[in-house]
Amino acid sequence: MVITGAVSGYVALFAWRRRAMPGATGLAVLALASGWWSVGYLFELLVEDVTLKLTLANLQWVGVLAAPLAWFLFSFSYAGRDRYTAPASLLALSVLPLAGLVAVWTNPAHHLMWSSVSVVPAIGRTITVLQTEWGPLYWVVLGYSYLLWLAGAVVIFRTALDMPNIYRLQATALILGTLMPVLGNVATTFLELYGAAIDMTPAAFAFAGLACTVAVSRYELLEARPVPRWVARERVVETMTDAVIVTDTKWRITDANQAAKRILGDPAAELKGNPVSDVIEEFSPDERDTDHLTVRLGSGHRYFELRTNAFTDHHGRDIGHALVFRDVTDRRLNLQQLEVMNRVLRHNLRTEANLLEGYANLVLDDIDAGELDDARGHAQTLHDHASTLVNISQKARKLGATRGGDGDGNGDIRLLPAAVQIRAAADAIRTEFAHANVRVHDLPDHDFVCAPTLEPIVRELVENSVQHDPAATPVVTVTTTHEGDELAIRIEDNGPGIRSSELAAINAHGETQLRHASGLGLWLVKWGVDQLGGTVTFDAHDEGGTEVVLRIPALQEE
Repeated sequence: MVITGAVSGYVALFAWRRRAMPGATGLAVLALASGWWSVGYLFELLVEDVTLKLTLANLQWVGVLAAPLAWFLFSFSYAGRDRYTAPASLLALSVLPLAGLVAVWTNPAHHLMWSSVSVVPAIGRTITVLQTEWGPLYWVVLGYSYLLWLAGAVVIFRTALDMPNIYRLQATALILGTLMPVLGNVATTFLELYGAAIDMTPAAFAFAGLACTVAVSRYELLEARPVPRWVARERVVETMTDAVIVTDTKWRITDANQAAKRILGDPAAELKGNPVSDVIEEFSPDERDTDHLTVRLGSGHRYFELRTNAFTDHHGRDIGHALVFRDVTDRRLNLQQLEVMNRVLRHNLRTEANLLEGYANLVLDDIDAGELDDARGHAQTLHDHASTLVNISQKARKLGATRGGDGDGNGDIRLLPAAVQIRAAADAIRTEFAHANVRVHDLPDHDFVCAPTLEPIVRELVENSVQHDPAATPVVTVTTTHEGDELAIRIEDNGPGIRSSELAAINAHGETQLRHASGLGLWLVKWGVDQLGGTVTFDAHDEGGTEVVLRIPALQEE
């Protein structure tokens, strides 16, 4: 028991100096508890006075009841099962030991821990031991303590099975070492059924201390904590950027990682139990054999590539599925922009360049023929097409600015009041097209903010309305309303409307040789709105004119 006290003191000091390490606190408390128990029992054996002997025995109960709890805390921390070592869990586990400690000190009032105690000589009458008739609560506390010891040993054993040799040796040393006090206690309990017996548990704690010392000195206990395979897999899935949803064989959601919960906007508790097709409209279990499927998730309007894998048991039977969503929004956007720019280079620029060349030749011919009025007319047409080229160039530059973002270089977007941006867009059009009547109504409060992308979007739509309206005074009205968690910005005009062919490619999210817009303007609007996380719709009025509705998240500045 002297050895136990010395070894326990060494282990407690070692663990306390590394108390920031997982499991160190549990190991320190375990060492202190076993040392307290062992040294206390040594003094108990040496004293002869019954009252003092009983007081020392009662004091030992602090170590007796704390040791199994400390072992549980250490082993579950060592195995990475941190949820069981949270304060609430430990408090719940401590209820019965605390009740036992109270019962020890109040035993004369109820005799739940023991009914009688007497002093009996032992080892040739050189020492005396207590002979105790245990009460019912003692057996409950004893069984509970054995369960804590067993749970700790099992969890360490299971963790060590999947680990490299160094951790298996750590676990073997710990389990064998802590098994000895338990065996000593079991043996003492059986012996006490036949009379007084010396408690072998305190002495057996020396083996536990030595095992911990070996694990510390040779196998880097506390310095090298194992990462159980299930913990590693859970952490990888939880921290990966891809969204992962797990379903049962009926395609009902049973689990989702953090990325999936963030994208879908629902906590795991609300997702679980729902059919996956109810949560993701584009998904159908009948199409699960499709290797790639682009879907839209949540309110962010981002695009994801879907891969589906089936889980099978050891007999090859399906037990569930894993759906992995990879964000391909940037890739899809790049592809769209390549398609559009290819069309601009291949068709628009070539057509305008050919027209410039043709009208330039006409101007030269008119000048050679002395037909200056015709030359002036052809020069004006030449100027108009040159302006078209400049316009395409400017919009291509806006496209680059849109993709480049409006951040501060650190990835942070500088948000601006929506009202300021809408008014700035209207003022710019009024300056550029003095003949137009641009009206702005019901601007939002200044605490509604969004990325600076909103201004070029509104400006593009208003400019498009003015440019394509043949009236002498085009009228464009911009109205803003706050609807739920969105800002709805309506841009109405009395012009001829947008051709359905122009909108076909926008609504189909891509261009083909037969389906494409005529310029870049509508694509700038579409990509800008996507970047804001909003939507845009185009509605033709029966009486003429178009209403464009932008819906963007209503972010309020704090």
